[in-house]
Amino acid sequence: MNFQFDPNELTKEKSLWDVYKLACNIRPSWVQVLIYLAVATLLTINAFFLHPVAKDLLIDVRGWASSGFNFTITTLGFLIAGFTIFMTVAKPEMMLAMMDHLDKETGMPTLKKNLMAFMRVFIAYLVCAAGYLFVMLFGQSNGLVSNLIHLLPNSDCIRDALIKIAYVLLGTSFCYLLLMLKSFIFNVYMIVMNFLRWEY
Repeated sequence: MNFQFDPNELTKEKSLWDVYKLACNIRPSWVQVLIYLAVATLLTINAFFLHPVAKDLLIDVRGWASSGFNFTITTLGFLIAGFTIFMTVAKPEMMLAMMDHLDKETGMPTLKKNLMAFMRVFIAYLVCAAGYLFVMLFGQSNGLVSNLIHLLPNSDCIRDALIKIAYVLLGTSFCYLLLMLKSFIFNVYMIVMNFLRWEY
């Protein structure tokens, strides 16, 4: 089978940052964006208007960070293991044919578009895990963030604002990760259908 694409395109990305930049071409659906905004808005209303005592929210933030880190690392391990097995059984001829076909929506080769759909899930889980770990390491009582804030003028106001912002961000990140997991499941289905269509 003769292919038209440049073979260097297969190994063009040299780092995870290159993969991330390419994955940014895949945009979330408007429904996902609306869900993110709705969750962030409700958490903002709760943090800034309905529950103004930041110390109570700090307990939630620290608990969410710990739970979120465990969830992301555990789930990421399963996702990568499943993806590895899945790609091992994929036919190279079909994947090269997908590389030769351009996806109209993103302008990327179809193979990279399909793989980037998986990569953006992995990267999202990795970034969120790093955020949760940051809170766990530096957001504890008498931790680095707390000690740095005490050095600033109006430290109480800054501390309360940071706690509320962290509350909104961490809460929204759970919704984000759940929707990314939904996308991963759908992408597995689509790849299976592509395999079957190729065989047909």
